[in-house]
Formats: sequence, structure tokens, C-alpha cells
Amino acid sequence: MFEKIIDSFGHAQNQQETSSQFINLYDAMLAHKSWKKRLHDYLDGVSKEKLEPGQISIDHDCGLGKWLHSEGKEHFGEQPVFIKLLDEHAKFHAEAAQVVEAHRAGNSILALEILNGRFEEQVTRFVKYLTKFNAIVEAQSEGRQAA
Repeated sequence: MFEKIIDSFGHAQNQQETSSQFINLYDAMLAHKSWKKRLHDYLDGVSKEKLEPGQISIDHDCGLGKWLHSEGKEHFGEQPVFIKLLDEHAKFHAEAAQVVEAHRAGNSILALEILNGRFEEQVTRFVKYLTKFNAIVEAQSEGRQAA
């Protein structure tokens, strides 16, 4: 799982190859899963990050989001799993932003409830669709290699 990297043309390549046009889905998953700890640290007051809800909510600003909204959409935009992944990714960023917004509004209890409830559920949905998308890409890649 997640053994491939997708290049800007939608083909899977070996991970040893690198390019700014490649997106490593495994790294993207880890980066997004790390948000739970980042948000916990923020709520606990131990984070040195200055988290801005307006910035967090922009789903096309992270590495995966940039790829999803450009090369990914160009090559996979018609596929239902890709469309769902795009939606779940946007919701992920919206939920993360809501945690920070609640905390900034002085409602740390609500922020923690969002983090451990809706945000955690959204992480699960996002990873589910990222995994499904990765499986489709790997299957297509194996089909091209067999041909």
C-alpha cells in the first residue's frame, strides 16, 4: 500500500525517483494524520506554531491540495473516488480550522470535542479515500506494466 508515487501525468513510479511534479501519497497521509498531534499541542499551549484558521481551511495550500487541484484533477478529475477524495480533503481542512477557531473564541472544551469527535472522524474518512485512490492508481500502473 502506498508504494507508488504519482507523477504529474498520473502514472505511478518507483519511490526512488524524485521530482517536484511527484506526490507521495504515503507522505501526504502522514502529514495530514500528524495534524491531530499538532492541534493537541496547540490546545495544550505547547505548540510554537501560529495556527491561523483562515490559512488552515484552504485545502489547496498544502502539498497534497496543490497536487489535487492541479495535476491530480487534470488526470483523475472524472473518477468518482478522486472527486470524493477532493471533497474529504477539503472537509479535513475545514474541521482542523474549526478546532483552532473554537480555541481562539475561548471555548477550549468545544475545541477538544471537535478534535476528538468530528475532526477524528474526518481524518478516518480522508485516509479511507486516499487509500482507495492509491489502490486505483496502483492497479492502473500494474495494468500498464503488464501490457
